[in-house]
Amino acid sequence: MRIESDKKLFVGLRVDSKMRDQLEKCPQRDRVFFEAEDTRYLTVMRGGDDSYIGKLVDGATPAASMDDLQRNILSIMNRICPGRRNEDDIKIFSVGDGEAPPAPRKNEDTQGDRGRGNYY
Repeated sequence: MRIESDKKLFVGLRVDSKMRDQLEKCPQRDRVFFEAEDTRYLTVMRGGDDSYIGKLVDGATPAASMDDLQRNILSIMNRICPGRRNEDDIKIFSVGDGEAPPAPRKNEDTQGDRGRGNYY
């Protein structure tokens, strides 16, 4: 094994079925918190058959910043997917070569068919 400090890390949690439903029904005004390309907010990524929501961080990120990062993720999640989550739900994942692409973004349609399909 070796340490690769230039690899990205993903800090977040697995999207379960209840959370997926909440994300699909999330009001448009709150979608910026997980659909925007802005690194201040969350991103949805794939990991095998599962989706995860959280933040990408640089490798060798100071451990002291993890508490703030964890609180930030939980704060945003409580806004877009209210529910009982605690600090133990947040995990740190390595992001390796050949990483899965981000989960598909939901396209706006003209007929208002929101909630169809599995986007997260």
